[in-house]
Amino acid sequence: MNRHQTNGYLYALVASLALAASFVFSKSALNLLTMLQFGMLWFSMGVVWNGIWFFLRRDYRNVRENAGRKTGVAVVIAILEGAATGLFYLAIKAMENPAVVSFIGNIGPVFVTLMGILLLRERFRTTQVIGIVITIMGIFVINFREGGFAGFFDPGSVYVISAAFLFSLATIVGRRMHHLLVPGYMSLIRSFLLAVVMALLFFRADTWPSIPLNIWKDLALGSLLETLIVIVFAYQALKLIEATKTSLLISTKGVWTLLLAWIFLGVFPTGVQLVGGLLTLVGVWLITWTRRTTHQE
Repeated sequence: MNRHQTNGYLYALVASLALAASFVFSKSALNLLTMLQFGMLWFSMGVVWNGIWFFLRRDYRNVRENAGRKTGVAVVIAILEGAATGLFYLAIKAMENPAVVSFIGNIGPVFVTLMGILLLRERFRTTQVIGIVITIMGIFVINFREGGFAGFFDPGSVYVISAAFLFSLATIVGRRMHHLLVPGYMSLIRSFLLAVVMALLFFRADTWPSIPLNIWKDLALGSLLETLIVIVFAYQALKLIEATKTSLLISTKGVWTLLLAWIFLGVFPTGVQLVGGLLTLVGVWLITWTRRTTHQE
């Protein structure tokens, strides 16, 4: 393993930890706020964090060359991730435990792998197929309810599976266009678009809430992690390691979310949900294990 690969793994791991923490912070805020109230504040703060990062690091210098193409790629990814993010937070609000949302979100590497095969012509092996099957089995187990799979009809499950698909598509676009990708620029555009949309919807349909100090803290820390740290680190990882390996490390967010939600929110998955979540982790590991073997050959 060379230095670039090591750095790529570290970037992806930090993104996973930051994402898990942001789920817990967001769930705490969403327990009190409406989706529009939450979204307007969360992503407005995200614009501030990303703007500070973008200008202090002078990332705008990286945009000057091929500015039009880099902006186009950033906007496409920002729109995909923006739509996915909105759906994901709807899922977190709809479901009691953010760890379950995270486990269902592990369907993302399945989408990334299939898109990589179809769109990027990446190679695959039998164990990858096994990993995909096990991951899907895990999703079915998580959604098992009273003798059937009624969980698939829960709004939360629909939201998170749709979000995972869009996130995966953004990952593939980022991998394909990595030479034009400026993560800080993309993250700033994403936060700005979401903040504008949420603000427009808020002022048409909602009212200003009374927010306790601890919720302001959750909003500030959570938005810093999700809108800046996760995006920048995940796309830095994509520049250094394969999309499937990035997806594997980020998929461990379910474990970190489970622990953090248990400690800070006092919620824990049911036995069935825990078994399903572990199956998704095994499946994602098999998908990426095949990738690692292929690379060595």
